[in-house]
Amino acid sequence: MIADHFDNIPPANGNGNGKHNPEMMSTIRAASDLIARSQLAARAGLSFGGDRDLYSVLGYSRSISVPEYRERFRRGGIAGRVVDAFPNATWRGGIEIVEDEDPEISTDFEEQWNLLNKKHRIWSKLNRVDILAGLGRYALLLIGAPGDLQGPLEKINGPEGVLYFSMFAEDEADIETVVLDTTNPRYGLPETYRLKRRGTNDKLNLDKIVHWSRVVHVADGLLDDELYGTPRLERIWNHLDDLDKVTGGGSEAFWLRVHQGMVFNIDPGIKIEPSEIAKLEERAEEFAHQMRRTLAARGFKVESLGSDVSNFGNQVASLISLISGATGIPQRILLGSERGELSSTQDRENWNDRITDRRTSFAEPIVRTLIERLMSVGAMEEVEEYTVRWPELADLTEEQQANIATKWSDLNKKAGGTVVTPEEIRDHVLGLEPLKESQKEPETETDPTEVVVE
Repeated sequence: MIADHFDNIPPANGNGNGKHNPEMMSTIRAASDLIARSQLAARAGLSFGGDRDLYSVLGYSRSISVPEYRERFRRGGIAGRVVDAFPNATWRGGIEIVEDEDPEISTDFEEQWNLLNKKHRIWSKLNRVDILAGLGRYALLLIGAPGDLQGPLEKINGPEGVLYFSMFAEDEADIETVVLDTTNPRYGLPETYRLKRRGTNDKLNLDKIVHWSRVVHVADGLLDDELYGTPRLERIWNHLDDLDKVTGGGSEAFWLRVHQGMVFNIDPGIKIEPSEIAKLEERAEEFAHQMRRTLAARGFKVESLGSDVSNFGNQVASLISLISGATGIPQRILLGSERGELSSTQDRENWNDRITDRRTSFAEPIVRTLIERLMSVGAMEEVEEYTVRWPELADLTEEQQANIATKWSDLNKKAGGTVVTPEEIRDHVLGLEPLKESQKEPETETDPTEVVVE
């Protein structure tokens, strides 16, 4: 590997060891990573000692670029759903940042966050950068603030100092340099990025170096390191190719079979001039393209060619099943019916569990990184502890709530004692505020196993 020969690299000033040239080292590490991934991609699909190349035979791509991911996301219905299903579910409903659990108290820290969110719609921006991260190996959320982008984020006087938030996908944000000092807490992490964006006119074009402190690095599906995640479409790319083949080829076959051909039988006993045949062909073309709905001819017999209409539903269903299994998105969720009656209880519960886990392990660290970055520069008051509170995922109907409340009440009878109280049922199942003293009925002697649901 190239990285094994760092000692032979001359430094920028011509003296000493090449390890003192961080910019060259970063470039070489990036090249080494690219070569390693290219070599791995070249082996994909090979079997029987390389004698059989499934990728070549089946027309699969070995290496996929971010622009290709973008294009498929824009134009592929299922591909788009795979990319944005998890982010949309994760960030839906916004998030509450709480310092003091007392709902009657609103701290300066909470007010500052609410002001930033109201001004910049932070939850929407985090949702969008999450989607962009899925189109490549990472994405960036740029914190727009005074000062040179190439320098560290400067001190800000309150939330008003935050000017904007902007999102960049991997193809717009190259890692320019990496921290190579092994004694630095940021060893192996980016020192600077190069942001590149082509606007609608030359005045909007962007090509800037930005310091790491001005961005939040977002990567989903991390495995080997803390920088490069896994594009959400990479694992199912071959299945998406197959889906295009089945739906595209099946639709074309459907059209060809529905649009039946015609046969013109010429009566051998009638003399037909070549000009008449040419005119008949012209009229037949007009008839086929619905420019003419009548067809008159002498000495011809027209017969329609019938055929069966193709049915490719089973193949599509099989591919959707494979895509669902590979992505962890239940089929009913993948097809967009998660809020309808068709969504099974098990599908919904499994999906909610995945989103809850994702909020805890992926989304909340992003939120905390952003908040701590803002606190460190004075955009928000520094506090020791705060809570990231997510909205409830379960959307129970009134009928479902009533059924659960009844089952909870029956627990007391079956247990012969109080298992759950009316207050717990009101709070956890029905989502109602506690009863005020004036609303409570006077206590009477009742069966201790009964729980009355108000």
